[in-house]
Amino acid sequence: MVNVLIIGASGQIPEVLIPLLQEQANLKLTLFGRNATHLPYTDIAKISGDASNLSDLINAMQNQDIVYMNFDNKSVTEMVIRAMSQTGVKRIIQAGVLSVYGEVSEPFATWNSRMMGGTVAHNRGIEALEISDLDYTYMRMTWLYNGKGSDYVASPKGEPFLGVQISRRAIAQFVLDNITGKRNDIKASIGLWEPGSENKPKPDFY
Repeated sequence: MVNVLIIGASGQIPEVLIPLLQEQANLKLTLFGRNATHLPYTDIAKISGDASNLSDLINAMQNQDIVYMNFDNKSVTEMVIRAMSQTGVKRIIQAGVLSVYGEVSEPFATWNSRMMGGTVAHNRGIEALEISDLDYTYMRMTWLYNGKGSDYVASPKGEPFLGVQISRRAIAQFVLDNITGKRNDIKASIGLWEPGSENKPKPDFY
């Protein structure tokens, strides 16, 4: 049995991801968030707590094997890393943002920079993960929308970021693939976008 802790379990990606993980007979889930005990899931452990509070994190991480962190904040990521160090958990998958390296290509780069307020996203979790000793996967997600498609392009660090959009269902599939061992993106910062969305000036839904 593999124990998976979801931090920020009330988010939109977990809403898609949790049912997929529930279908896996060898996974046991724990949901963590400010109001996790109110989430509408049965037969899943739920712990309400503050992700910026070390003792709350340590409590939630007992006997966990994998952490999925559903948001990107450097200071909170640093706290999560501290808690993982103290509890012996090594594997983390974090939902992050594109342009942490200024890697977004034109024509998308101009629109993305205007919307995000700059060509490089600062104070992100990847800055803490890359200097840690954790087995991390940081997801540089492009612009998200709700759709049924589960296909994704996974682009490693150092390659241009080309795609303008991706469904939350496809992000959930990427997380599932890493948790179940279909993929093994260890110590990796992966750009994620929808096939066919490359080289557009902006997402279709804008």
